Amino acid sequence: MTDALSFAHRHGVVHRDIKPDNILLSDGHAVVTDFGVSKAVSESTGGASSLTSLGVALGTPAYMAPEQAAADPHVDHRADIYALGAMAYEMLTGQPPFTGATPQAVLASQVTEPPAPVDRYRATIPVSLASVVMRCLEKRPADRWQAANEMLPLLETAGTPSGGMTPTGTAPYQSVAPDVGRHGHPVRVALLFALAAVGVLALVYGAVMQFGLPLWVFWGGIGLLAIGFPIMLVTGHHERRRAVAAAAGMTTPSHASVGVRRWFTWRMAVLGGVLAFAGLGVVAAGYSLMRVMGIGPVGTLMASGALDAKDPIIIAEFENRTADSTLGRTATELLRIGLTQSQVVTVLQPTQVEAVLKRMQRDPATEVDPPLAREMAEREGIKAYIAGEIVSVGNGFALSASLTSSTGDVLVARQANAASADEIVDAIDALSTGLRERIGESLRTIRRSGPLDKVTTGSLQALRLYTQALKAENDGDPARAVDLLEEAVLVDTAFAMAYRKIGVILGNNFEDRARMIETTTLAYEYRDRLSDLERFHAVAMYHTRVTNDRDETMAAYRTLLDRYPDDVTALNNLGVTYSQLREDDRALELYQRALAIDPAIGTFHS
Repeated sequence: MTDALSFAHRHGVVHRDIKPDNILLSDGHAVVTDFGVSKAVSESTGGASSLTSLGVALGTPAYMAPEQAAADPHVDHRADIYALGAMAYEMLTGQPPFTGATPQAVLASQVTEPPAPVDRYRATIPVSLASVVMRCLEKRPADRWQAANEMLPLLETAGTPSGGMTPTGTAPYQSVAPDVGRHGHPVRVALLFALAAVGVLALVYGAVMQFGLPLWVFWGGIGLLAIGFPIMLVTGHHERRRAVAAAAGMTTPSHASVGVRRWFTWRMAVLGGVLAFAGLGVVAAGYSLMRVMGIGPVGTLMASGALDAKDPIIIAEFENRTADSTLGRTATELLRIGLTQSQVVTVLQPTQVEAVLKRMQRDPATEVDPPLAREMAEREGIKAYIAGEIVSVGNGFALSASLTSSTGDVLVARQANAASADEIVDAIDALSTGLRERIGESLRTIRRSGPLDKVTTGSLQALRLYTQALKAENDGDPARAVDLLEEAVLVDTAFAMAYRKIGVILGNNFEDRARMIETTTLAYEYRDRLSDLERFHAVAMYHTRVTNDRDETMAAYRTLLDRYPDDVTALNNLGVTYSQLREDDRALELYQRALAIDPAIGTFHS
């Protein structure tokens, strides 16, 4: 049929009504019949009232080219090529490109709507054949095949049907491009994208960890990749169509190369990805620069000069607005533990707080609420204090903590929510991390700190008992403290902090040496469940009271003091060890350093 049209067009004849009814088969060859419309137009041409000049749309709506449907007076042979494509479309899919309730609706679709890809209805159609058909159906005549004979070689090489059987009496032809478009196949694109995404995310995560960038940089990378995935799939689709068009010998722009689609190329996709991640890097670098220079809301307090490294900070008792009277003290102790892991923040320890209260002629057991914390800060020249609050919200809790200057200015505030009591530890951990970050501690250092539930316990009940034990010890009731700690380790048998505290109290009071050795050993065995600071103390106490290895004891304390040079307990205990070795000068130096930090410190191991 294509060669019949080619013959007619070479002789200047445009059929104008190509449709299945006008195609007959004769000896295995298609014959085009019924040139009535072509004759009618030819006879009317040149008259004052010619059919085309009167705006009459001639032809069959389902197969009419857009220019025919619009009654364009300049319709040429390319309208037949459109009709040929429409008929081929129907042969392959079982329906014409456009259907409608009325002929007028079909004509409107021919003019305004793009046809659905032929392979949408039949996926086994060869890509090259689908490309030939779809090019016939381009809206603009200039975008179609310009002559019927251009299609003949391509149609001949597509002679093998989708089932793979060669028609009788023919030989199989090699497709013009058997691997055309394979690089744009969606499965291939998805696999390659997944491999690239793993590599990119590994690099981003490494940069976050190595350079101390905020974690949102990593999540931003995931977001960019999520956006990029569909873009790459669409790009692969259009590149595949371009490859097919090139293999088919198209010289005019294909459907995949016009309009917005021309931007969907491999080069543009890769360039866009590179620019997106470069933009993320610029934003991250700007954030980090503002942070270290103290600029804007992300600037740290140390960079802005509001605080200096190692400045002491008082922690006030959490204001407890829940039905559980133990939660306020528990939350306060958890925050203290979290901040004590910091190498930048110096939290006043209970003995130091008691010494300040004595100097103020207050009862050392007085609960430090926010007003008292501010008064203590003003008296002692301490720049800031931390106040917190825990409030019941339905079945959960809302927690907040603020760092306030001694003049009453809120320097930083953080909030966290806990859906249940079991999540309070995680919420306090978030508050601690947020405060440390805003004060100015390196993000890398913060991330090296273990989460609170790993360096304390994940059991809120065990934490309650531990906190009550600390209060009992401060109130001068070590026996009660030990009983509460024993209950805590029954709740959490791997609660290393509680084991260490039992060993400290029993050792300092020279009681139950066997139990002291047992609990000190258990603290050592579970030392991976401790913060760095607590771990070094557990190791040093184990070698002091169990193995009697002074070299290991001193090595542990020296390592601890390298990281936490103002830890008064380590200064005191290392001084005691030097005293036992008769190295009085070294011991005196350590005692003086400890007393300068905490005048209330005593010479005993803890």
